[in-house]
Amino acid sequence: MGRMRRMGLPLLALAAGIAMPGTALADEICPVRVDASAFADNAQLLRYAQRQQDFGPRPTASAAHTNYIDWLESEISAVPGITTSSLDYSVDRWDSVATTLNVGGRSLDVAGAIPFTSTTGSGGATAQLVYLPSGTNITAANSAGKIVVRDLPWNNAPYLLFYPPLLGWSVYDPGLTLNMLGSDSTEVLAQAGVDAQAAADAGAAGVLMVSQLPTAQIRGTYAPYEGLPIRTAGAFVGVDEGEALKAAIRSGGASTTGTFVSDVRWTPARTRTVLATLRGTSDQKIVITSHTDGMNPVWDNGPLSMLAQARYFASLPAACRPKTIQFAFTTGHLYQHLTGPDRREGGAGQYAALLDREYDDGKVSAVIVLEHIGARRYDAVARTGGLPGKQLVADRTLNELLLLPVTDSWPLRDAVQTAIQNRDVRRTAMVKGLSAADLATVPHHCSFGGEGTPYVQHLLPTVAPIAAPKMLFSPQFGTEALDVDLWRRGTLAFTDVAIRLGTMTQADIAGDFTFMRDQRARGARTCV
Repeated sequence: MGRMRRMGLPLLALAAGIAMPGTALADEICPVRVDASAFADNAQLLRYAQRQQDFGPRPTASAAHTNYIDWLESEISAVPGITTSSLDYSVDRWDSVATTLNVGGRSLDVAGAIPFTSTTGSGGATAQLVYLPSGTNITAANSAGKIVVRDLPWNNAPYLLFYPPLLGWSVYDPGLTLNMLGSDSTEVLAQAGVDAQAAADAGAAGVLMVSQLPTAQIRGTYAPYEGLPIRTAGAFVGVDEGEALKAAIRSGGASTTGTFVSDVRWTPARTRTVLATLRGTSDQKIVITSHTDGMNPVWDNGPLSMLAQARYFASLPAACRPKTIQFAFTTGHLYQHLTGPDRREGGAGQYAALLDREYDDGKVSAVIVLEHIGARRYDAVARTGGLPGKQLVADRTLNELLLLPVTDSWPLRDAVQTAIQNRDVRRTAMVKGLSAADLATVPHHCSFGGEGTPYVQHLLPTVAPIAAPKMLFSPQFGTEALDVDLWRRGTLAFTDVAIRLGTMTQADIAGDFTFMRDQRARGARTCV
């Protein structure tokens, strides 16, 4: 068991196992870190991940997503002491029914529709194909009435960004596996939304975004996920199909036509965020949260960690929970404009706004956001046999770099760093944020890179680990993409953080955010 702190029992009586007269549960000894033997083991976490995978891809408000939320609620409701409630939302669910592509009498495989693009109808659109390389603007002059073929770009993130004095606070990499002068690259799927919108504005008949990866690895890719309609049809194609398209255009010029079918539907649906509360000795809440919509077990394994955490905390005497713990299973991560076109926030943003209103009344302590813990590293390497493009290959010796934004408090950062090192959650970079600093705003970093962003934007003390593996948005990767042992160590580390938050003063937890909230009240510019 980890180090312990005493809560009122005389040492000799404790050593003898004697209950002192009048002693209540408040005199129990309570852990300052988790006894790993009392926590879900690797096998249990893997069973959770396999059960999650059985539901299949979980776009917001889909049947699979709804069933997954129901299962999570059933699991956590069975934990002693837990009470549940929900926040309900209405959306127009987007579904892809069929996507096909035929060029010159040849059928080409399509990896899937770009989320939230429009329908061609079941009959499809037949039009001239035009290839516009990245960097060429999509305009009415070159695209109106045509099907645009476009490459997805790749970008590079230098590792130096995550070291002090840039975005970084500290790096835990005992194996010295990170080259400070190196970088990592990934395909920019968000560009598909930008280019599809540009094609819509130009009056294009459709857009085909060409990946550098094979169709088998990108089929069903789900990005971007704004939840706003894009008024043209669009789809992803793999590198082989992309090469075939570009070859046909080179040989046929303006006479090259294709028939593109993207049959999609918009259906009114309901979705919900589930809140599960475990009372402590005070009403002030430590919030542990993650989203429930995702494509694979890496993207949203946070809820599974939360099930294990809930069972652990419920097993402790009530006196060992100095603060109430609320587990928030949020919806709308894959439908960011959950409540309409004017605000991008998803279910996390909706919930963050509620917590923000409660914070000044002393009802909220801090937020821990769990995402992508234990993600294996996948490298994009050249395909063999003379095939074009790249393929993703798992690196069995390294996990993906875990980026760890923590808000502006030295005691909070020290607590998190201690937990990371104690549990050996290696290849972790603690950072100030994942956007450039703007000292004229509160907070100074408006992005935490993922689900943690709404909480920091609402000036809530936040710890938000997140990795960015290249396979994140594809349902073609399953539990094999998880290093289960590392996932468990990470879950233990952030459970240790939650325990530590229970005994820290709110001034230490909040750090500079106390001042920033006062600045906001006086009219300072904010991120939201």
